[in-house]
Amino acid sequence: METKENIKEILEKIQEAEYVLVGLGQYFDMKYFLSMQEGYREIIEKLQESHALWMEPYVDTCCRKQFAPKLEDEMTKGLQNLAEMLEKKSYFVVSTSTNRTLREIPWKKLLIKKERYVNPCGEWSKLQCPDGCPEGLLPVTDNEEKILRDWYQNMKKGDFRIPDLGKCPNCGKELIFNNIYAEQYDEKGYLENWAEYHNWLQNTWNHRLVILEIGEGTRFPSIMKNPFERIAMFQQKAELYRIDEEQNPIAWLLALC
Repeated sequence: METKENIKEILEKIQEAEYVLVGLGQYFDMKYFLSMQEGYREIIEKLQESHALWMEPYVDTCCRKQFAPKLEDEMTKGLQNLAEMLEKKSYFVVSTSTNRTLREIPWKKLLIKKERYVNPCGEWSKLQCPDGCPEGLLPVTDNEEKILRDWYQNMKKGDFRIPDLGKCPNCGKELIFNNIYAEQYDEKGYLENWAEYHNWLQNTWNHRLVILEIGEGTRFPSIMKNPFERIAMFQQKAELYRIDEEQNPIAWLLALC
């Protein structure tokens, strides 16, 4: 567990830094908690049987609100604390979580209409063609969100039919969510923000950089864990801090206020 002295030290380092790189990991999916819920496990089994695991990030969103609303609220508040603390810094956020809430935190813009946030694993804010047609990469609309809310309520009553979220304008196949659980994940959904991240990262060379890795596991080491280590190793003015699951990342974030 992080002590108050450790938290104070990290906060001081952030205040001194010119750049801050934040990594938000798979802890924020809350799989450890959801997997203990029988209702959640049943839904995931049904999705697997239907070859529709691409629905999992949306199911996770609904189940967090149903089974862990207090924990979800605490996570959101903690991330808002972090965003407010970084408001006057040059920073970038990289996430391996498929929790859409992380994208909705008020991270300030890097440039006009360009986010300071990238999540290479996707979530459920975009739709893609299951075969990767370029024309099939589309945003989820308000109407589709209503369809999804209705689907979740019906699903809880035993109707596990996969919702119709529209057709690919090129090949006519039913659209699916653009995330890592898709059988043919279309990575174009995050590549623009990924390029912005690397452009930002180049500017940190020979500057005071603090790297915060919060709640990351080992599932996708090539996205965050390994690159962060290399940056800390080769950039003499970079410092890496890791807040892992044993240290309770949500409690750590709440302590930032």
